[in-house]
Amino acid sequence: MYSAQYNVPWCFVWVGVLLVAVLVQSLIFMKKAWQHGLSIGLSEVQLRKGLTTGLTISIMPTLPVLIVFLSLMPLLGSPLSWLRLSVVGSAHYETYAASTAMQSLGQELVPGGYSLNGWIAAAWVMTVGGSASVLWSALMIKPISTLYQKAEKFFNMDVITTIGAGFLAGIMAFVSVVYGLSAIDTKGVIFGISFICGGIIVFIYKKYPNLKWMSDYLMAISMIIAMGFACLIF
Repeated sequence: MYSAQYNVPWCFVWVGVLLVAVLVQSLIFMKKAWQHGLSIGLSEVQLRKGLTTGLTISIMPTLPVLIVFLSLMPLLGSPLSWLRLSVVGSAHYETYAASTAMQSLGQELVPGGYSLNGWIAAAWVMTVGGSASVLWSALMIKPISTLYQKAEKFFNMDVITTIGAGFLAGIMAFVSVVYGLSAIDTKGVIFGISFICGGIIVFIYKKYPNLKWMSDYLMAISMIIAMGFACLIF
Protein backbone atom coordinates (compact mmCIF):
# COMPACT_ATOMS: atom_id res chain seq x y z
CA MET A 1 0.00 0.00 0.00
CA TYR A 2 1.18 3.53 -0.73
CA SER A 3 -0.89 5.38 1.88
CA ALA A 4 2.20 7.27 3.03
CA GLN A 5 2.64 8.76 -0.45
CA TYR A 6 -0.93 9.84 -1.13
CA ASN A 7 -1.61 11.11 2.41
CA VAL A 8 1.43 13.39 2.68
CA PRO A 9 0.86 16.79 4.40
CA TRP A 10 1.45 18.87 1.26
CA CYS A 11 -1.51 17.10 -0.41
CA PHE A 12 -3.78 18.23 2.42
CA VAL A 13 -2.43 21.79 2.15
CA TRP A 14 -2.94 21.93 -1.63
CA VAL A 15 -6.46 20.52 -1.46
CA GLY A 16 -7.26 22.88 1.42
CA VAL A 17 -6.15 25.89 -0.65
CA LEU A 18 -8.37 24.82 -3.56
CA LEU A 19 -11.39 24.29 -1.33
CA VAL A 20 -10.91 27.66 0.38
CA ALA A 21 -10.79 29.30 -3.06
CA VAL A 22 -14.08 27.61 -4.00
CA LEU A 23 -15.65 28.63 -0.69
CA VAL A 24 -14.60 32.26 -1.16
CA GLN A 25 -16.00 32.24 -4.70
CA SER A 26 -19.29 30.83 -3.41
CA LEU A 27 -19.55 33.51 -0.73
CA ILE A 28 -18.90 36.24 -3.29
CA PHE A 29 -21.67 34.97 -5.56
CA MET A 30 -23.97 34.52 -2.57
CA LYS A 31 -23.40 38.16 -1.60
CA LYS A 32 -24.09 39.31 -5.17
CA ALA A 33 -27.27 37.20 -5.28
CA TRP A 34 -28.43 38.67 -1.95
CA GLN A 35 -27.86 42.22 -3.18
CA HIS A 36 -29.66 41.47 -6.46
CA GLY A 37 -32.60 40.01 -4.54
CA LEU A 38 -32.91 43.19 -2.50
CA SER A 39 -32.66 45.30 -5.67
CA ILE A 40 -35.65 43.55 -7.27
CA GLY A 41 -37.86 44.01 -4.23
CA LEU A 42 -37.36 40.88 -2.15
CA SER A 43 -37.29 41.41 1.61
CA GLU A 44 -34.53 40.16 3.88
CA VAL A 45 -37.04 37.81 5.50
CA GLN A 46 -37.80 36.21 2.12
CA LEU A 47 -34.11 35.94 1.25
CA ARG A 48 -33.28 34.45 4.65
CA LYS A 49 -36.09 31.91 4.30
CA GLY A 50 -34.88 30.96 0.82
CA LEU A 51 -31.34 30.53 2.12
CA THR A 52 -32.36 28.30 5.04
CA THR A 53 -34.67 26.25 2.82
CA GLY A 54 -31.89 25.75 0.27
CA LEU A 55 -29.46 24.65 2.96
CA THR A 56 -31.99 22.25 4.46
CA ILE A 57 -32.97 20.48 1.25
CA SER A 58 -29.32 20.26 0.16
CA ILE A 59 -28.22 18.10 3.08
CA MET A 60 -29.96 14.79 2.39
CA PRO A 61 -29.27 14.62 -1.39
CA THR A 62 -25.55 14.97 -0.63
CA LEU A 63 -25.46 11.95 1.70
CA PRO A 64 -24.57 9.54 -1.17
CA VAL A 65 -21.54 11.71 -1.91
CA LEU A 66 -20.52 11.55 1.76
CA ILE A 67 -20.93 7.76 1.76
CA VAL A 68 -18.76 7.35 -1.35
CA PHE A 69 -16.22 9.79 0.12
CA LEU A 70 -15.90 7.72 3.29
CA SER A 71 -15.56 4.52 1.27
CA LEU A 72 -12.85 5.98 -1.01
CA MET A 73 -10.74 7.47 1.80
CA PRO A 74 -9.05 4.17 2.76
CA LEU A 75 -8.62 3.29 -0.94
CA LEU A 76 -7.34 6.48 -2.57
CA GLY A 77 -6.32 8.53 0.45
CA SER A 78 -8.07 11.43 2.15
CA PRO A 79 -6.78 14.39 0.06
CA LEU A 80 -7.74 13.05 -3.39
CA SER A 81 -11.11 11.74 -2.18
CA TRP A 82 -11.77 15.01 -0.36
CA LEU A 83 -10.99 17.06 -3.45
CA ARG A 84 -12.88 14.94 -5.95
CA LEU A 85 -16.04 14.52 -3.89
CA SER A 86 -16.34 17.97 -2.37
CA VAL A 87 -16.63 20.39 -5.27
CA VAL A 88 -15.31 18.68 -8.40
CA GLY A 89 -16.60 15.17 -9.03
CA SER A 90 -19.70 13.09 -8.42
CA ALA A 91 -20.53 9.97 -6.45
CA HIS A 92 -21.24 7.95 -9.62
CA TYR A 93 -18.23 8.99 -11.67
CA GLU A 94 -15.28 8.90 -9.28
CA THR A 95 -15.43 5.25 -8.27
CA TYR A 96 -16.05 4.14 -11.85
CA ALA A 97 -13.18 6.27 -13.20
CA ALA A 98 -10.70 5.05 -10.58
CA SER A 99 -11.69 1.40 -11.07
CA THR A 100 -11.46 1.63 -14.86
CA ALA A 101 -8.05 3.30 -14.73
CA MET A 102 -6.64 0.61 -12.46
CA GLN A 103 -8.19 -2.23 -14.46
CA SER A 104 -6.38 -0.94 -17.56
CA LEU A 105 -3.13 -1.64 -15.67
CA GLY A 106 -4.30 -5.05 -14.49
CA GLN A 107 -4.91 -3.79 -10.96
CA GLU A 108 -7.97 -3.41 -8.72
CA LEU A 109 -9.44 -0.68 -6.55
CA VAL A 110 -9.19 -2.70 -3.35
CA PRO A 111 -6.82 -2.44 -0.37
CA GLY A 112 -3.48 -3.82 -1.53
CA GLY A 113 -4.78 -4.34 -5.05
CA TYR A 114 -2.83 -1.62 -6.83
CA SER A 115 0.56 0.05 -6.97
CA LEU A 116 1.58 3.71 -6.86
CA ASN A 117 1.32 3.76 -10.66
CA GLY A 118 -2.27 2.57 -10.33
CA TRP A 119 -3.08 5.39 -7.93
CA ILE A 120 -1.51 7.96 -10.30
CA ALA A 121 -3.49 6.53 -13.23
CA ALA A 122 -6.71 6.75 -11.21
CA ALA A 123 -6.00 10.35 -10.25
CA TRP A 124 -5.31 11.32 -13.87
CA VAL A 125 -8.40 9.60 -15.27
CA MET A 126 -10.64 11.07 -12.56
CA THR A 127 -9.25 14.56 -13.26
CA VAL A 128 -9.08 14.54 -17.06
CA GLY A 129 -12.40 12.73 -17.45
CA GLY A 130 -14.15 15.09 -15.06
CA SER A 131 -12.80 18.16 -16.85
CA ALA A 132 -14.74 17.21 -19.98
CA SER A 133 -18.01 18.29 -18.35
CA VAL A 134 -16.56 21.76 -17.66
CA LEU A 135 -15.46 22.13 -21.28
CA TRP A 136 -18.80 20.81 -22.54
CA SER A 137 -20.76 23.25 -20.36
CA ALA A 138 -18.66 26.21 -21.46
CA LEU A 139 -18.94 25.50 -25.18
CA MET A 140 -22.26 23.72 -25.75
CA ILE A 141 -24.89 24.81 -23.23
CA LYS A 142 -25.82 28.02 -25.04
CA PRO A 143 -26.01 26.46 -28.57
CA ILE A 144 -28.06 23.55 -27.22
CA SER A 145 -30.43 25.94 -25.41
CA THR A 146 -30.88 27.93 -28.62
CA LEU A 147 -31.55 24.76 -30.61
CA TYR A 148 -34.04 23.59 -27.97
CA GLN A 149 -35.96 26.87 -28.15
CA LYS A 150 -36.20 26.62 -31.93
CA ALA A 151 -37.27 22.97 -31.77
CA GLU A 152 -40.15 23.85 -29.44
CA LYS A 153 -41.77 25.77 -32.31
CA PHE A 154 -41.76 22.82 -34.74
CA PHE A 155 -41.90 19.60 -32.68
CA ASN A 156 -44.03 18.11 -29.93
CA MET A 157 -41.58 18.30 -27.04
CA ASP A 158 -43.49 15.62 -25.11
CA VAL A 159 -42.53 13.17 -27.86
CA ILE A 160 -38.90 14.31 -27.78
CA THR A 161 -38.80 13.93 -23.99
CA THR A 162 -40.29 10.45 -24.25
CA ILE A 163 -37.70 9.38 -26.83
CA GLY A 164 -34.91 10.76 -24.65
CA ALA A 165 -36.26 8.92 -21.61
CA GLY A 166 -36.32 5.73 -23.66
CA PHE A 167 -32.68 6.16 -24.64
CA LEU A 168 -31.72 6.77 -21.01
CA ALA A 169 -33.70 3.74 -19.83
CA GLY A 170 -31.89 1.54 -22.37
CA ILE A 171 -28.48 2.78 -21.26
CA MET A 172 -29.32 2.29 -17.58
CA ALA A 173 -30.67 -1.21 -18.27
CA PHE A 174 -27.47 -2.20 -20.08
CA VAL A 175 -25.21 -0.79 -17.36
CA SER A 176 -27.33 -2.40 -14.65
CA VAL A 177 -27.10 -5.88 -16.17
CA VAL A 178 -23.46 -5.76 -17.26
CA TYR A 179 -21.95 -4.00 -14.28
CA GLY A 180 -24.48 -4.45 -11.51
CA LEU A 181 -26.84 -7.38 -11.37
CA SER A 182 -24.34 -9.78 -12.95
CA ALA A 183 -21.76 -9.18 -10.21
CA ILE A 184 -21.82 -12.03 -7.71
CA ASP A 185 -20.15 -10.23 -4.81
CA THR A 186 -20.86 -7.55 -2.26
CA LYS A 187 -21.07 -4.85 -4.94
CA GLY A 188 -23.71 -6.81 -6.83
CA VAL A 189 -25.76 -7.34 -3.69
CA ILE A 190 -25.56 -3.67 -2.72
CA PHE A 191 -26.52 -2.64 -6.24
CA GLY A 192 -29.44 -5.08 -6.36
CA ILE A 193 -30.87 -4.07 -2.99
CA SER A 194 -30.41 -0.39 -3.79
CA PHE A 195 -32.18 -0.89 -7.13
CA ILE A 196 -35.12 -2.63 -5.42
CA CYS A 197 -35.34 0.00 -2.66
CA GLY A 198 -35.30 2.76 -5.25
CA GLY A 199 -38.19 1.14 -7.12
CA ILE A 200 -40.22 0.75 -3.92
CA ILE A 201 -39.61 4.38 -2.90
CA VAL A 202 -40.58 5.63 -6.37
CA PHE A 203 -43.80 3.60 -6.16
CA ILE A 204 -44.58 5.00 -2.71
CA TYR A 205 -44.16 8.67 -3.57
CA LYS A 206 -46.04 8.19 -6.86
CA LYS A 207 -48.95 6.60 -5.01
CA TYR A 208 -49.01 9.10 -2.11
CA PRO A 209 -48.62 12.71 -3.35
CA ASN A 210 -47.92 14.01 0.16
CA LEU A 211 -44.64 12.02 0.12
CA LYS A 212 -43.21 13.78 -2.94
CA TRP A 213 -40.36 15.08 -0.77
CA MET A 214 -38.91 11.55 -0.86
CA SER A 215 -37.82 12.03 -4.46
CA ASP A 216 -35.00 14.35 -3.33
CA TYR A 217 -33.69 11.68 -0.95
CA LEU A 218 -34.19 8.65 -3.20
CA MET A 219 -30.54 7.83 -3.80
CA ALA A 220 -29.43 8.49 -0.22
CA ILE A 221 -32.17 6.32 1.30
CA SER A 222 -31.55 3.49 -1.18
CA MET A 223 -27.79 3.45 -0.60
CA ILE A 224 -28.07 3.52 3.19
CA ILE A 225 -30.61 0.67 3.24
CA ALA A 226 -28.56 -1.37 0.75
CA MET A 227 -25.34 -0.94 2.71
CA GLY A 228 -27.13 -1.92 5.92
CA PHE A 229 -28.48 -5.12 4.34
CA ALA A 230 -25.05 -5.91 2.87
CA CYS A 231 -23.52 -5.65 6.34
CA LEU A 232 -26.10 -8.11 7.69
CA ILE A 233 -25.75 -10.53 4.77
CA PHE A 234 -21.96 -10.64 4.63
